[in-house]
Amino acid sequence: MTDSRSSHEEGGQPEGLTAVLGSLLNTFHKGMLEDLKPYDVGPVEFTLLSYCQDQGECTATQLARVLPVEASRISRMVSRLFDKGLLHRRRLRNDRRIVMLRLSDSGIELMTELAQRIDAFNVELAEGISDEEMRIFASVASRIVGNYGARETL
Repeated sequence: MTDSRSSHEEGGQPEGLTAVLGSLLNTFHKGMLEDLKPYDVGPVEFTLLSYCQDQGECTATQLARVLPVEASRISRMVSRLFDKGLLHRRRLRNDRRIVMLRLSDSGIELMTELAQRIDAFNVELAEGISDEEMRIFASVASRIVGNYGARETL
């Protein structure tokens, strides 16, 4: 006789969690690549620009905490985006080692256009999903993120 309990109930991994999350992340990544490619901006660069836009100003150290890449890659991305005229850099007067980053006018313009494209992509992906299903999904995703956050504090 087989046990009808899921591996999750036994304290193991929910059935297919890795596959489901991998597929979801792959879908977002591929879709964003397609939408961002004409602008010569990658998904991580878009996230960097979004963070700068949300914060007003930030440092590379702050970006290193929120982006899924090594700190050395962040420096290269910042330089590339600066060279493209999308970011401004400003050194603090009281500590010249700290460089503050913010979007340039061109960066703000680009992010306005890209946000519309990404929003349309998200609407397309959410087609046929009810508001209740989206609330449940957001709740589950928040719990997964919270579980990871609790792990980091151990």
